[in-house]
Amino acid sequence: MNLKVYEASTADWKRLHAYARKVARQTRRPLADPIGYTVTDYRTVEREVVRAYGPFGLFKRTETRSERQPFSRHVPVIGRHWVLDVRHQNIEKNVRGRGSQHQETTHEKTTYLLLPDGGLKRVAVWEEESVHTADGRTRIVVDTSHHVSDIGDHDLRAFDFEKRHSEYGRHGRGTKTWGDREPGKRLLVHAKGVGLSVTLKRLL
Repeated sequence: MNLKVYEASTADWKRLHAYARKVARQTRRPLADPIGYTVTDYRTVEREVVRAYGPFGLFKRTETRSERQPFSRHVPVIGRHWVLDVRHQNIEKNVRGRGSQHQETTHEKTTYLLLPDGGLKRVAVWEEESVHTADGRTRIVVDTSHHVSDIGDHDLRAFDFEKRHSEYGRHGRGTKTWGDREPGKRLLVHAKGVGLSVTLKRLL
């Protein structure tokens, strides 16, 4: 394949969107389940506690205490769909100090998908975990977020180039990255958007 010819080409988005709608109408493949995740929030609640006091605990009084309680909730991201491709990217950052260690790890899952109405979407879900250890105590904080966007020109490279896994660094030291989010260097098609068209065709 000629990379210069490919870079000079332009994706025919009108044709791609029309073909995506056609595939959504005609495919017999089963839909994948909706994408979502669960997060835990903490709320401060007031609770009444009865305390005994005085000789032999003969007297009692009611006190109000504040407590932080966890509440789990489901976050819907996108409904049922057909999966076109899934990519992962992970970043681990480690910082060591005197008697302490801090590690931040980000796990990113990107799903390229086709909706029943023919929409082409890119869904990214991030899970960020922070682990701080000091004085023999470990504190863990996990945060999850997401972003949904239309598949655009930049995303086409995920279909037009080879899928490649890369890995750099060592776990537990400095910065470590691994995953297959970034496409490889080997070009698979002659023009932009052809790879996405071929992927859509596989659903028929």
